[in-house]
Amino acid sequence: MLRISENSLEWALKHIEKYGDTDIFPIPFEYKAIRYQWGNVLKDYLLQQDILKWNVRPYRRLLTPKHKYGFRVATQLDPLDCILFTSLVYEIGKDIEKYRLPKEKKVAFSNRFLPTSHGDMYNWSAFQRKSSELLEEKEKDIFAEPYVVVADIADFFPRIYSHPLENALSACTNKSNHVLRIKKMLNDWNYSVSYGIPVGQSATRLLAELVLDDVDRALISEGFEHCRFVDDYRIFCSSKKEAYISLAFLANTLFENHGLTLQQHKTRILTAEEFREIHLISEAKKTLNNLSEKFLEILNELDIDAYDAIVYGDIPEDIKERIDELNMIDILQEQLGLDDIDIRLVSFILTRMGRLDNPGAIDLCLDNIDKLYPVFKVVFTYINELDCLTVEQKACYGEKIISIIDNSIVGHLEYHRAWVFDLFANDQSWNSKDKYVGLLNKFPDEYSRRKLILALGKSNNYSWFKSQKRNFDRFPEWERRALLAAMSCLPGDEAQHWYRSINNRLDILEKNIVEWAMKEF
Repeated sequence: MLRISENSLEWALKHIEKYGDTDIFPIPFEYKAIRYQWGNVLKDYLLQQDILKWNVRPYRRLLTPKHKYGFRVATQLDPLDCILFTSLVYEIGKDIEKYRLPKEKKVAFSNRFLPTSHGDMYNWSAFQRKSSELLEEKEKDIFAEPYVVVADIADFFPRIYSHPLENALSACTNKSNHVLRIKKMLNDWNYSVSYGIPVGQSATRLLAELVLDDVDRALISEGFEHCRFVDDYRIFCSSKKEAYISLAFLANTLFENHGLTLQQHKTRILTAEEFREIHLISEAKKTLNNLSEKFLEILNELDIDAYDAIVYGDIPEDIKERIDELNMIDILQEQLGLDDIDIRLVSFILTRMGRLDNPGAIDLCLDNIDKLYPVFKVVFTYINELDCLTVEQKACYGEKIISIIDNSIVGHLEYHRAWVFDLFANDQSWNSKDKYVGLLNKFPDEYSRRKLILALGKSNNYSWFKSQKRNFDRFPEWERRALLAAMSCLPGDEAQHWYRSINNRLDILEKNIVEWAMKEF
């Protein structure tokens, strides 16, 4: 028997509420419903479960953009599965961290397990600084001709083989039931295919780090100096020959140990000068020609990695003042004039403007949405956070936002439509309610339909819901939960009568949604 502790469940829900169930999709409304009756119903229900007997619930998988021309298939777990899976990994997280190369070795910099009571899971250290230090050490050797191997694993998360991961889990912890349950969950989500872990969840990142620990140790045992951030390797060598030898060793170790291969277009051997120019901020760059460079120079002073998210609240006050002196709109316009935007920089600008409740970038974003394709999530998170817009302004922007579905390159992906329609699912003020039924008929995918059902509920479209009352059992699980929440818009006591009529067909989460929807939706 295996039961999850109350502390682990509390922490897992807090983590998901703070960081999302993934770093890719809009957070499902179910977590608001779960929190509504958490202490009274759902937590007790989960505490009573023998997790070894738990059957995973239907999840969702979707093609999402990774960068300008790249894609990945991301997974969104059922909310109850996500809470339990996060709790399971949390309970063995310290064992995994202890098993890995110590943080003090300064080799593996990503996803160092350091949970806090506030729901934080990870700590990241300075990958860029270590890269710079290793390069400088090679350059000090007068007999060396420094080269740097830069390598990236192809389709890392989807290609992680089950058996090496299972062996590593068994080796790192004596909590055998936790290992057994994690293995079974991964196997069920993969329909018994022997490779792949879900993309997007915080918990799976720690499992991925565990997989690569033996590769880090193998490189060290061969005398190679390297550092790694997730699946991005940098090996610092004293000659071109050594660089080729280390690259071959890395490629062979990844394949033999894990069946993984390197991305050909991202794997290169660079001179010291090339590496500094491409991957490090050049010390020789004395003239800052534009606002973007000035901004990045400030970040360089803070020793913030290119791999780190920029959190404004963590920045010292004197640096904040210098950032605030820069015109965010001008920097954004400058970025939009480039062939490729700096994703991290643009994300910071839009996140910061959202926190400031500054709507000045909306038109710029919507007019250049094709260029902002790689930061689409950030754009709509920014718009969704703005409280200062009037009803009239929202109505105007609602029309413009709907138009991008048909008139831009973003409309073809379900992922993008989910973020667009999430705006309407959260707020009826965008004044597009007369279009929702048409959009629902136009886009049959589950991601679009689910958001549009919620939007119809927010806009009190009684007639559509009256026509669906007898079709409830025909809806797939994720749409069905949206229908349950949105049906609360029915007038008078009609919703209550309908809920009572189907109550014996609902599971624990669905019953929880009904209780929440009647009070909060």
